[in-house]
Amino acid sequence: MTFQWPLMLLSLGLIPLIILAYLLMQRRRRAYTLRFTNMALLSTVAGRSPGWRKHLPAFFFLLSLTALLVSLARPAAVIATPKDQSNVIIVMDVSGSMAATDLKPSRLSAAKQAAQDFVDTLPSNTKVGLISFNSSARVNAPLTNDHQIVTRAIQNLNYGGGTAIGEGLSTALSQVTLQSDQPSDNPDQKTPVPAVVVLLSDGKSNAGIPPAMAIQQAVTQKIKVFTVGIGERGATPTLNGRYNPDAGLDEKTLQDMASQTGGQYFYAAETKELRDIYTSLSSQVSWVTEQTEITAFVSALGTLLMLIGAGLSMRWFHQLS
Repeated sequence: MTFQWPLMLLSLGLIPLIILAYLLMQRRRRAYTLRFTNMALLSTVAGRSPGWRKHLPAFFFLLSLTALLVSLARPAAVIATPKDQSNVIIVMDVSGSMAATDLKPSRLSAAKQAAQDFVDTLPSNTKVGLISFNSSARVNAPLTNDHQIVTRAIQNLNYGGGTAIGEGLSTALSQVTLQSDQPSDNPDQKTPVPAVVVLLSDGKSNAGIPPAMAIQQAVTQKIKVFTVGIGERGATPTLNGRYNPDAGLDEKTLQDMASQTGGQYFYAAETKELRDIYTSLSSQVSWVTEQTEITAFVSALGTLLMLIGAGLSMRWFHQLS
């Protein structure tokens, strides 16, 4: 937390003085009480002692005053807020190697669950699309604000075929171009809506256009590509009892794809790591952190605490002090 008028925090020096004054008042009251020599009479006149309750309203008033004094310094905090608009395209590898079980229950099942969680955490004003690829690429869900459409498309994915990483990325970039050519939902929108691609793969490209060609296309369109690699490093998983060389992870290609486009590469060896990666990606691609003044919030908190203290005082002692 930062403060626009930090010198006003010096007013907090009043708090220790008020506490001291309160303690002196309590001590003075105790001294008056001890002047009664007939304690039985005192008990009859004063009734049952309020005990700790007598200090609680004062405690809330003190917290209230502290909050109000802090608000004078105009506090500000870094708060995550949704981007005005953004387009996110999820690109998922559904090649035959995604049947491997080094991620439980399988690579594809783990990837589908992580992608669904990812979509669920995106702001409602974020348009999301889904591209899947094996030997070729297909549009499973065009960019849309209806996240349920994308979720259902993810659930319907099945594995099989080769691995065309370049085709998957190129198809995603075509969707961005298609979206840019359409009239904007906001007539006041003067700049293109930012778009990012989140691509997941577990193998080596063996079909379609070379990944390098798709990477250059993304660089030209100035679109960031975040890539996620899954599967055991340096291993060739067994599929249907046979070793499949295309099941080995090609991290070099995914790293190049991310670094050359300004994105970031992530690696997941376990299902939990994959879900954590998608959670992190959600905050990066569709939320922004801004320094926001929270004076009104702190003032409201101080007012609420004061009302609580006043309410307790009225309920227990029928007075505001």
